[in-house]
Amino acid sequence: MNTQTHHLQRWGIGGGLIAATFAVWMWLFPELAVSHFAWPVEPRLSQIFIGAGYVFRTGFFFTVALVPVWHRVRWVFWGNLVFTGTLLLATFWHIDRFNWFFITAHVWVILYIVEPVTMLYLVPRDKEMGGEVPTPRGAIRPVLKWFLVAECALFLTFGLLLVLNPEFADLRWPWALNPLDARIIAAWLMGWSVWAGTMAFARDWDEIRLGAALQILFGIAVTASIIIFFREFDFARATTPAYIGVVIALTLVMMFLFWRQERGAR
Repeated sequence: MNTQTHHLQRWGIGGGLIAATFAVWMWLFPELAVSHFAWPVEPRLSQIFIGAGYVFRTGFFFTVALVPVWHRVRWVFWGNLVFTGTLLLATFWHIDRFNWFFITAHVWVILYIVEPVTMLYLVPRDKEMGGEVPTPRGAIRPVLKWFLVAECALFLTFGLLLVLNPEFADLRWPWALNPLDARIIAAWLMGWSVWAGTMAFARDWDEIRLGAALQILFGIAVTASIIIFFREFDFARATTPAYIGVVIALTLVMMFLFWRQERGAR
């Protein structure tokens, strides 16, 4: 194992442990998420979504740690910069709302500056790392490529809406949003817009197989949060059934496309 791979593994393990802590915090300790997290996360459904997002981030980081093969994880690069950049934008936009009396606010700012900067220095610089896939599994089916392109457009649309006009988005979201939580939630949509768009450029299934699996994990985590916290949802909002339907549909379609790609690879 070379030094760069070792550092990439440490980056993944450290990020995974932090993400797992945040996921447990959001889902199991709602009062502390308001009083002692980096900022007062509320209402409850915002906590639930962010918790599901950190379930995905846990899998994301541990995937990098366990599979430090660059051609299988290089799809993460631009999307992770967009994800962390959106979080930093939300943080500095609403910095007066953070719980500066407690350490988590300071850790949050440091974490989302250190993470992308560190990642920039962990990216392999060798020319061959950007070349052909050494362990091909077969071409990506056109239907999967176009599904990823559609996801890119969908997530970008709602991500930009949450960032640029959270008050307007609040009227069309399945739960009440304040501007800070709207922009924080947007990080997952903006990140997945770029992750999906990046994967759509890949040529071989081996390049994006882990990315597709992580999208399924994210979908399952959000679906599980809907089931577990179903009573928290306000069905007086017309967008609530649509939100649930879109989450389930995107997850099921990706699971089917993943299965088709795996069957073709075998």
